[in-house]
Amino acid sequence: MAQTRQPQDTSARPRAGNRFRRATEALRYPNFRLVWTTSIFSSAARWIQQVSLGWLAYDLTGSAALLGVLLFVYQAPTIVLSPLVGVLVDRVNRRNLLIVSQLIMAGLAILLALDIILGAVQVWHLYVFAVLSGVESTIIHVVRQALIPSAVPRESLLNAISLNSAALTSTRIVGPFLAGLLIVAVGVEGNFLIQAVLLSCVAVAAFPLKLNPLEPVGDGARRSIRGDIAAALRFIWGITHLRVQFTIQYLMLFLAMPFSNFLPVWAENVLSLDADGLGVLYSAAGIGALIGTIALASAGNVGRKGILMAVVTVGLGLAYLGLGLSSLLVVSLVLLAVVGAAQSMFSAINMTLVQSRVPDELQGRVMSIFNIGHAMIAMGSLTMGIIVDAIGIQPMTIGLGAIVAVLAVAALPALPSLRRA
Repeated sequence: MAQTRQPQDTSARPRAGNRFRRATEALRYPNFRLVWTTSIFSSAARWIQQVSLGWLAYDLTGSAALLGVLLFVYQAPTIVLSPLVGVLVDRVNRRNLLIVSQLIMAGLAILLALDIILGAVQVWHLYVFAVLSGVESTIIHVVRQALIPSAVPRESLLNAISLNSAALTSTRIVGPFLAGLLIVAVGVEGNFLIQAVLLSCVAVAAFPLKLNPLEPVGDGARRSIRGDIAAALRFIWGITHLRVQFTIQYLMLFLAMPFSNFLPVWAENVLSLDADGLGVLYSAAGIGALIGTIALASAGNVGRKGILMAVVTVGLGLAYLGLGLSSLLVVSLVLLAVVGAAQSMFSAINMTLVQSRVPDELQGRVMSIFNIGHAMIAMGSLTMGIIVDAIGIQPMTIGLGAIVAVLAVAALPALPSLRRA
């Protein structure tokens, strides 16, 4: 007796396909695909530079405090130049600015590599490189952030920012790991040459970008630089929600974000790792960041973003707390992955809440003021370096975790605009 053939349940495949399409929605837009590609090359170059520069500085000085000073010098240009860069981004062709800045930075990376090869490198050379690199970093951050909202519709903005964040942070998986191995195999000079190649790739990938001319805001295109900056400040101050998001951003950048800059100290003093082991630590944080941003991109245009951001921040504080209490490599890798996921999700959500309320003509100036908060990373790095030298890296991490978690719990009931965001 013939058996009746039961139809196969194919419902799972369409659902999986829908999830993938939702997670990669913004990549349907050609301009965003180009921006996304430049982010991959740029982020890979940045992480190779960070691992190499941090390792070289700590190797030359042996001081966490001086490492903190170097990181402060790197972030310092953001304080002075970010508003000026914002005006520039809103006045000139953003594609050309992106291309020129990356080619100049590639040349500087080659010069530092030659300095190392010739055996002439000194600590002050690293400070000069850090300042110039900080100028370039200020430019590319503002340009990239201003390009994303013009590349996708507003309903796809969270997805685009999450995918861009995934591009930025996924390179933390491969970039730092390879950077650590290359320090052992060919020395830091080889890493800076690789950075130059990657930055040149950014310039090449940016050539096909097609951008619409920017329309002037307010009283016309020909205004003073001071007037342009004042217009952006009035716009931010006039919206309660934006004031709250900017304050949260600055506070988190001071407290929670500088820690990764001290992984060379953690690797050597807590886990007794060499340069290749340092790359593994950075990569663990990168894996977590990639998972977090992909999860956020797959979620679509979620509601109650402010509540979600507060929950993520509590998780970040608890991860720091656990990390400070452990000296085991496996535990450190897992908790660094949690830290990476929480940091990337916080940044993507907060940036979406800000950019969704800013017109394209103001994106450069508003995001440049938003990026002034990166100066808080410099202040936090300087402060952490002094604390680490005084009490050690683990006690500092325990205190950091407790402060971040308590502040996140306290912020939600105290800020109605955050609950409604």
